[in-house]
Amino acid sequence: MYFEIRGVVEGFYGTPWAMEKRREIMKFLGEHKYNLYIYAPKDDQLHRKRWRNMYDEDFKSEFSKLVVEGSSWGVTVAFSVSPGLAVKYSSDSDVDIMISKFIEMANVGVRSFALFYDDIPETLVHEEDIREFTSLAQAQSFFANTVYRSLKRKVENISSFIVCPTHYHGKEITEYMRTLGKELDRDISIMWTGPGICSERISAENARLAEMAFERKPLFWDNYPVNDAFMVPELHVGPYEGRDPEIVEHSEGIVLNPMIQPCASKIALCSAAEFLSDPYGFEVEESWSRAVKEIAPSCEEEMKIFCEYYLMSPIHRGHSKRLVDTRDSLALLISQNRWSQVQELLMQEAKRISESAEVLKETLPTSLMEEIEPWILEFSLWGKVLRAAAEIVSARLLMFAQTVTEEEISESHDLCIEAESALCELVKADTLSGGTLFRESIHEILVRVKGFTKLLLN
Repeated sequence: MYFEIRGVVEGFYGTPWAMEKRREIMKFLGEHKYNLYIYAPKDDQLHRKRWRNMYDEDFKSEFSKLVVEGSSWGVTVAFSVSPGLAVKYSSDSDVDIMISKFIEMANVGVRSFALFYDDIPETLVHEEDIREFTSLAQAQSFFANTVYRSLKRKVENISSFIVCPTHYHGKEITEYMRTLGKELDRDISIMWTGPGICSERISAENARLAEMAFERKPLFWDNYPVNDAFMVPELHVGPYEGRDPEIVEHSEGIVLNPMIQPCASKIALCSAAEFLSDPYGFEVEESWSRAVKEIAPSCEEEMKIFCEYYLMSPIHRGHSKRLVDTRDSLALLISQNRWSQVQELLMQEAKRISESAEVLKETLPTSLMEEIEPWILEFSLWGKVLRAAAEIVSARLLMFAQTVTEEEISESHDLCIEAESALCELVKADTLSGGTLFRESIHEILVRVKGFTKLLLN
């Protein structure tokens, strides 16, 4: 058993993908048995804030090529508009503008359309709408139905029409959901992100809840591996997990919202593709390993080490178990004054990071390297900090020898300053990783050794 709809929705906030990247993604999606791509970048002004404006001929020409490219790989390209910030649901003019906008895209080959009402006020705001409708859900249903039914009369062979509701996640059925489900045309698909905006887990129970509320199987909009909003510093390259296979029986399918970085998104999308094609046979770790190998075929082990440091995401609330265990071992060894072992552990991890970073810089495809360069830089800095900490501990051990010189003490102090400088660089970084697990132990080493060197120098 597999999901009927296996897709990607380019629905993040931030710089939209270049059209060239979208065409490249079509090949990737087709090769991994995806069958739907939805165009919905929030920061495309004509998609959302200035939705009443029409696209120019250059955009439509490029979009036509995207539709053809998608079709050649078995991927339907859907076009969406997010009018909710300004739309007047009762306005004949707004209905006509929306229909015209969709028909313009139909003229370049689009046959799948979507209306997104997400991330907008949860009540009616225009006086005309307040007088005309009893609720937001009724107003949105009227607008969507009117647009869809007119479109069906004017455009042949429409393959799908999708609505993302304003209440697109939750753990309980709301009156909004009931009204939308009751009044929206039965042929219109309704999207749902699960119990949360970025759901850590999506259960069969949650799928059944949405199915009951909307009186149809929902289409899951899965906000992974997206890294917009407060997640911008994160790189989501962990495995796809936390989705109950039974969802397949209570949904039309799943579309994943990727990262601002299209090439880096492929790790999660590779992993997810296996779940979408065979949810009951899906193995998380094996799937993730295959995904990493596919994206970084010549440096699989080094890429896995890098990815270990970037597992933080809505579906991975913690860090890599290996990193957590290393952090705990380090703290224990320090508390027991087992400094030779502290030095050994620090140097081992520093080498693991530094050697992996160098291999990745030399081996990864240019397009991927350009996307993840800020994270590679931070990764390398953690290797530098851990190495400096290991050298500080080595120097500390020498300071207990009877033959220690003032010059050696000064060198230890200089090492502390060097490590502090690297830590300051990390504070200024625009990225976040599992390296933060080691910050407390390194800080303790620095403070203690720096204090001891000052005492000896005095």
